[in-house]
Amino acid sequence: MSTFSQALINGIALGGMYLILVLGFSIIWGVMGVINLAHGEFVMVGAYLAWVANEWLGSDPFLVVLPVFFILAAFGFVLQRILVNRVIDRPHLVSLLVMFGVSIILQNAMKLIFSADFRRNDTVLDGAWSLSERVSIPVTKFMVLLVALAVLVALHQFLQRTRTGKSIRAAAQNREAARIVGIDINKVYAITFALCLGMTGVAGALISPILSVQPFQGPPLTLKAFAITAMSGLGSVKGALGGAMVLGIIEAMLALYVDKIGTNLAVVASFVILVAALVLRPQGLFGGLRPVDATAS
Repeated sequence: MSTFSQALINGIALGGMYLILVLGFSIIWGVMGVINLAHGEFVMVGAYLAWVANEWLGSDPFLVVLPVFFILAAFGFVLQRILVNRVIDRPHLVSLLVMFGVSIILQNAMKLIFSADFRRNDTVLDGAWSLSERVSIPVTKFMVLLVALAVLVALHQFLQRTRTGKSIRAAAQNREAARIVGIDINKVYAITFALCLGMTGVAGALISPILSVQPFQGPPLTLKAFAITAMSGLGSVKGALGGAMVLGIIEAMLALYVDKIGTNLAVVASFVILVAALVLRPQGLFGGLRPVDATAS
């Protein structure tokens, strides 16, 4: 029983990491219809910003999440205005190739600046809280979970209660109807992209004490975000929570109970669940901001 409890705790903690990782990707795809193939690279940039603050200033990664958020948000606003906005109305392949190009640029830029060495941030929130002799809670991952839940609640309230949030939801549901009622779609998209890149940078800062920081860590993170988003529902805040937790717990259980190949099987599990969800429920397990027919248009 203690083994199962430990696996469950590990799975929930892993789900918290996936939650903060997937939110920005899910909202961009759900609202704008753009699959951000550079998502993992923006996570990586956030991780490097936290590492720079940790290495040069001695700042804990959890204390620099706000500066990282604003830096990535400002970059996202500019990037959307000068680049992403030009490809939104074009075929999906165009935006895919553009964002893939951005990912390659970011990878090689970080390699030139920081080299390809693996780095990891230090945090005072290290170690584990012991619940019993064989069950413990990893402190860093638990704190990531708490921050992820706080971001989730704040994002949900923003989308539901603020004028800008309602405009974002309207643009996701029907862009032309939103234009007719006077919503500035370009402004909404710029704010959405900035907000999501800010959250993505926060994800990088938070996971930098957990995962090694290096220029080519992005693609696996992008694939994981893609799987969770497509499985859960495009732009679904609650779906991101459900999908992240389900996947985190499944991966933790497989890693524990399937001897020797459990870790590798856990990686495969997310894509098995993705395929099953797309076949049985194309709109996602939890629905989403963006209607299914809108994603196909």
